[in-house]
Amino acid sequence: MSGKEILSLDEFATAPRRQRVVTNEPPVRRDAVPTREARDTPELVAGEIQEKGETSSKASKALRQMKRARMKGASHFVNVNLDRETKRRLKLASFNMDTSMQAIMEKAIRQFLDANGY
Repeated sequence: MSGKEILSLDEFATAPRRQRVVTNEPPVRRDAVPTREARDTPELVAGEIQEKGETSSKASKALRQMKRARMKGASHFVNVNLDRETKRRLKLASFNMDTSMQAIMEKAIRQFLDANGY
């Protein structure tokens, strides 16, 4: 086929579109079977939905509080800009002492703060 030929949409086979049914009912899980009481009393269903919303908001509030409590004892990070030679020396020291560079930095900072009365 050359570049000048133009194909129309009618030349392609397409599947028919699925018709959508519009309802005002909330979506129902297919594996859930409503009880007779739930089918008979829509007010009960609305009450259950409201209770579920309150429960989830209480749960999210409790989760936030738990995260805050955990963050009180959490580490806080400080970035340090080192020149190549100092970084190389720190890396060599951590390798020779079989410890992490972070542990060396923490110890050095504590020692400096203690020596200067902070």
